[in-house]
Amino acid sequence: MNRKAKIFNRYTDLTALIDISSKKLIFLLDPTFWDDKNDVFFISKYKEKNRLTTFLALCFIKKYEAYHHWSVFASGGSGVCIRFKRYGLIHFLGGFSSVKFKEIKYKEITEVRNYGFSLNESLFLKIMSYKDEQEFFAIYESGNIEKIKEVPLYLSINYRIVLSTWLPDALIDTIKKTIKWINGCEKIKAHKTTLPSNVNWLSAVDKLV
Repeated sequence: MNRKAKIFNRYTDLTALIDISSKKLIFLLDPTFWDDKNDVFFISKYKEKNRLTTFLALCFIKKYEAYHHWSVFASGGSGVCIRFKRYGLIHFLGGFSSVKFKEIKYKEITEVRNYGFSLNESLFLKIMSYKDEQEFFAIYESGNIEKIKEVPLYLSINYRIVLSTWLPDALIDTIKKTIKWINGCEKIKAHKTTLPSNVNWLSAVDKLV
């Protein structure tokens, strides 16, 4: 069954979370230093072809949290996952004509060779090896020099904050209180991920022993 994800995850760290929540802004940044050099290559070609000076992007993950998402995108005790409601985020981004957004399609190399995708389409294509990431890109392009694109954020589209498995338990309450002290975040829910130690899973398996 091919069901649409109800949430989009943005993996980041506590410093960025506090900045985003305090300023009520999300930021599209220069992807030049992304680990995936395939993306960097096609973005460079796209900028050159379209004579762009600026290309900024922000990546979300459609798939429910997985251990490797934490390891790759938000490792360490300061990692966090901001969960956005899918409909709210798409509706929100759709209000900015300067921001494009689209879900990534994953293809085998042979498919790309045989089909002949355009350079514009290549921005939203990734090699099949990355399929587990299930990404959603928001991009901004301009002929002017811009280092960052600030987009006003309505906290109502936020679902909740998930804290890292590597965050010491002694700090959880402090982090939760800090988030709620931020103006407008009083009702934002936050909890530590249960992924590596899920009570319901352990209970179910324990009954099999």
